[in-house]
Amino acid sequence: MITPAQIRAGRALINAKQSELASAAGVSLATLNNIERGVGDPRASTLEAIQHALEGAGIRVESDGSTETVSLVTLTRPTAYDTFSASQRVLETLTKDRLLKAEKIVFFARWSRELNEHERAKRIGVLVVGKCRSILFDQSDFSLENGARIAEVAGILLAAWIKYPGALYYARDIQEDMTIAPLEEAVTRLKDQEWAAMTHPKDFLELVDDWDGHLRLFAEKDEHPLKALLSFVSSH
Repeated sequence: MITPAQIRAGRALINAKQSELASAAGVSLATLNNIERGVGDPRASTLEAIQHALEGAGIRVESDGSTETVSLVTLTRPTAYDTFSASQRVLETLTKDRLLKAEKIVFFARWSRELNEHERAKRIGVLVVGKCRSILFDQSDFSLENGARIAEVAGILLAAWIKYPGALYYARDIQEDMTIAPLEEAVTRLKDQEWAAMTHPKDFLELVDDWDGHLRLFAEKDEHPLKALLSFVSSH
């Protein structure tokens, strides 16, 4: 079970206030304050909630009876391959990860894995650059191939625009497939690319597919996220 010293150290590694960790763990600020000071006898479920929140922020804790260690995983690459599951992971990162403190959300297009250049298609990835850690979403085949796929991408863009206005960027060039490259290499290659501030979804999406064509098909459908995205962007 996580100890008060590990909680303090973990919070320091991600530069989180007590109030931020308490909110992420779903406990009161007074409870967390008491636990960190070693006051009282907290429930195991409370300590588990705090540890779970820290682990979600990249903190790893270990104890062997004589040594307590706390470390931070600064790079991570979620392995959700199904686009629906992957889009939910991205949305949770953008909207529910209170400890991430994202500084840049970088959208990029990459070629698919097919070896035959005539069969390759463009896929979409996201790099979330946080203050203390970065998360690369490049393992799923996000695309603009049909209405459902466009809805997933539009939903991610909408969440990013709502939560992180002014922090949206995109890579100007189409990337080669980096999904089989080691994580650190993939992130380094992406960070070496030229990023431009995204002032409108069109800035990025027209690199991937026929933006105007998709507008004609989906932008006026009330139930489609693309309409909600355009409405939000135009009003802010």
